[in-house]
Amino acid sequence: MLGGGIAFVEYRVEAGYGPERFNGPGLELNMARHFGSRFTLGLSGTGAGLQAAASGDLDRRLGEADASARFMVTPVWGVYGGVTWRAISDDAGRQHWAFGRLGAELRPTFSGDRIHAVGRLGFVPFVSVEGLSSASITVDGAVGLEYEHSRVTLGLLYGVERFAFTSAGDVDRVEQLSKLTLRAGVRL
Repeated sequence: MLGGGIAFVEYRVEAGYGPERFNGPGLELNMARHFGSRFTLGLSGTGAGLQAAASGDLDRRLGEADASARFMVTPVWGVYGGVTWRAISDDAGRQHWAFGRLGAELRPTFSGDRIHAVGRLGFVPFVSVEGLSSASITVDGAVGLEYEHSRVTLGLLYGVERFAFTSAGDVDRVEQLSKLTLRAGVRL
């Protein structure tokens, strides 16, 4: 399947100096390969331009690539995992991220087999962020709807990742990235 989407991205940082918020539109390209009805491998890339909510902050740019896998244990629930490489930059520099995620996914159907609700909840066992310590608490989750008909798929998904770091001087740093994405795809 080949697809794409448009997203509204929000990035929040709390590092002891008051909250910093950035948001803006993004584009996503993705492809997935289904192996039977249970196993799926996927690749995706996202780019976004994020404007600062406060006038003194620099605007940010976000680019990420993601490799993922999903195995449906039953038609309704399964497990997922993936690795994400992310770069967040502004005019002063760039920060590189690499992290993996594991979790459970629910995909109940209603209205026949065409519409699926999507619910994911997971954790991130490893995070490597340039210039920061390892994350202590990291949560990954998403909710949404997907519609499938013949070879076409449409979806609306809200996803959130929340990272907590302990930096120098025992100051807690919390970063959160959330995306509301409208996706469309075609099975080849």
